[in-house]
Amino acid sequence: MKTVFLLLLIALGTAGTNAIRLYFNDSATHTLQNTSYPAHNIFISAGSTLQLTNGASITAPSSVDDGESAIRIDDASFIGVNGTIIGGANFGGIGVTISSSRDVGAEALFGSGMTVYGGDAARKETTQGGDAVQVIQSGSRATFAGGTIIAGKGCNQEVCGVSNNGNAIKVVMGEVIVKGGTFDGDFYNLQGSILIYGCVEIDKDGRIKGVLSDGSAIDVAYVGEEEQLEIVYDETVCLPDDVAID
Repeated sequence: MKTVFLLLLIALGTAGTNAIRLYFNDSATHTLQNTSYPAHNIFISAGSTLQLTNGASITAPSSVDDGESAIRIDDASFIGVNGTIIGGANFGGIGVTISSSRDVGAEALFGSGMTVYGGDAARKETTQGGDAVQVIQSGSRATFAGGTIIAGKGCNQEVCGVSNNGNAIKVVMGEVIVKGGTFDGDFYNLQGSILIYGCVEIDKDGRIKGVLSDGSAIDVAYVGEEEQLEIVYDETVCLPDDVAID
């Protein structure tokens, strides 16, 4: 396995923001580690694999429009072992986007050492917070074995962080598998599928509640058709009846 962090670097000046783009597109495996990458957009494509480990941090640049995701995976693979990803601020940017445009398949795996933030809106006007992770094409899959996934905070004309927040997970098309992790934000599912492992149920108010297979508690709103949500029930992680979930 090669440990390389740069195939192509382009410095872009956009509306007062210097954005640095890194492209991994040689069908090889690369690793980012031990380093902070501020104001970066990272693109993984053409069958390449990128691993994030040893506390590497990637923050997308702030933008005056929707901007790019901090990491975008197109027909490629991402393995998040240990590190932090933050979507761009101002107009809340996406943390990670997984897409497959040629039916090759795209996959992202998030381990217990990962933290992913959607970008926070930074204006007191009606501005949407960024989604932490979005899956947007058939043939794309995100698997959560653990980690902390936090939606970006939105704003209205009076205050930020109360309304117009992003989603922890957004599925337009494709598949999401949740076996572990901590999630702050909704699960939004348009035309994809979400598979959840654990002692979990969806209640009458449309919230997914319970304990995931890694022992983490989950309590998030589900926005979508219930037939597109599948729960693989695992009674071995269920808490005793007299123990409340925080």
